[in-house]
Amino acid sequence: MNRSHRQATQTLPSGMARRYASYRAAPTDQPAGVPITDVGGYDALIDAADQIGMNLEVSRAGLAAFDASIATLPEGLDEAMAMYFGDVVIQSIPGSQWRVIREGEPLVEVPGGNMADVMAITRSRLTDSQRTFVDVLDHLDEMAAHSNS
Repeated sequence: MNRSHRQATQTLPSGMARRYASYRAAPTDQPAGVPITDVGGYDALIDAADQIGMNLEVSRAGLAAFDASIATLPEGLDEAMAMYFGDVVIQSIPGSQWRVIREGEPLVEVPGGNMADVMAITRSRLTDSQRTFVDVLDHLDEMAAHSNS
């Protein structure tokens, strides 16, 4: 993700531990257009993506490119990957939001009330690779669409 394209600051979801987010309030003296740290908490992932020439966009297309490049990223970015995936879900499926039922287990909730554990999805993606992040995003999108019908 080009640093000039980071999303605007959000507030931490109720119950989300600060260790899962790099959120800081936007400074009052910050010039317009200067990137700020977002809720995602995935600056290390952005930096790793930059090093391999990948632009980490918070979109379905960005997630597809990310899925294709996971093997080239260094280990130890599981938490950052999970937070990035959650931000993509929230930006891609209108009405989605962060939820924390139990501290340390951030979830995304899509319209209709279905929730996904972003940490568990990431662990699954990294260990068996049967379902890509895009597969899960599409599945969540289908569930949200069915709730609106």
